[in-house]
Amino acid sequence: MWILLALTLSFPVFALQAYDELPGVRIIRTLPGNVIQINRGVEDGISKDDHGKFLSAEGKFGSRGLCLKSGFENSYWKLYRVPYSEAFSKDNAYTLVGIDRYEMPGRIARLRDETYRFEEPKRDPGPNPFDVKRDLPERLTQRDLIETVTPEKRKLFIEEAINRGQLERDLQEYHLSFYASPFMRQSINDGESLRFGFRGANVASKYRLITQFEQQQSKLQDPLTKETVSTRSTNAQAQFVIHRITNSMSSLTLLNYNSARFSRLATPKGHWQFGLIGATWHLFESGTWEYFDLSYIPLYDYRQTETLDQRGEVEIVKKSGLRHGFRVAARAKINERVSFENVLWVKPFQDLTDWKLAGDDLNLSNDLKLIMSLTDKLFLDYNLVYQRDKIWATLSDLPESNTINSVNLRYDIEL
Repeated sequence: MWILLALTLSFPVFALQAYDELPGVRIIRTLPGNVIQINRGVEDGISKDDHGKFLSAEGKFGSRGLCLKSGFENSYWKLYRVPYSEAFSKDNAYTLVGIDRYEMPGRIARLRDETYRFEEPKRDPGPNPFDVKRDLPERLTQRDLIETVTPEKRKLFIEEAINRGQLERDLQEYHLSFYASPFMRQSINDGESLRFGFRGANVASKYRLITQFEQQQSKLQDPLTKETVSTRSTNAQAQFVIHRITNSMSSLTLLNYNSARFSRLATPKGHWQFGLIGATWHLFESGTWEYFDLSYIPLYDYRQTETLDQRGEVEIVKKSGLRHGFRVAARAKINERVSFENVLWVKPFQDLTDWKLAGDDLNLSNDLKLIMSLTDKLFLDYNLVYQRDKIWATLSDLPESNTINSVNLRYDIEL
């Protein structure tokens, strides 16, 4: 099994991956229909149907594009979402940044089914077509000839992984998605329910900041006794990712918070999980499977739960320890308008006093989404969430598992 896993991690991907960055891109010529030919091709990792954005030397957004055809040394791109056409010039150099293919509008995605032929311009071979020009530097330094020693190699790796200027550029373009389940309210029992939230992520070449907030609440009143039963849950998450530290691995920093009140007691009143450093292994990617990843991160776990003591008064029980967070995440496209996404978390608890691992306290959750694109920015999502928490049963006398079904309307905006 480990041999197969090693082969999977080391298998090269010959395509422009999401958030990959290719500098020094120049426009060779322009063609009708907002098609350009650039000086990068298969040898630079570009293949047909790649999706990317062109940034100017200052890191400003220029355009998005779809690769229609890729040759060995150059490729042809269909440009769309061009805010400033005058910014494109053969005199300028650009940086091409890969974008996830699921962000491609339907009208552009349909172009992938076509085969394109472009006539190459004829070149004058010159007076001596066999003249070979020198492409080596006039002088080689010791740094060019000798492999960097171990301490310096570590320093260069850190400088490459943590670049403040690149971080500022990556955080400039941030996307927010606001979603809500259909609101319900009825007068006879003053019943109402609502689920809403937002997700945020930046489209970046290296540094990714991903945020999420969600609240679900419901209330029901007995029209005869006037007793009211209400539930409320809040979930928030922030992730910071250094994408592709190696070809097959990214770093992961994670902060989770949740609280829930299924009765007059909060279970939990507050639940925090924090992991400073973890890793994500990119196991598989293709035209259909946008990603299939495996992650691990150690999490410090702190939880407060409200219970009733023998006198019937509310008592807060505190618990802290270590959780080993394992995540399997996948996203695939079913067709041009429908895709699905699944995130499974398993987090076994380890007590820091005796270091025993509790195999039955897994804090398990599975989040499945079926996503339908209505327009370029409007989506209809079916969401099925399964949760399993041992503490619900041991401390609050509640069922150990919970299932949430919802249909959400989601709208994307760019900041």
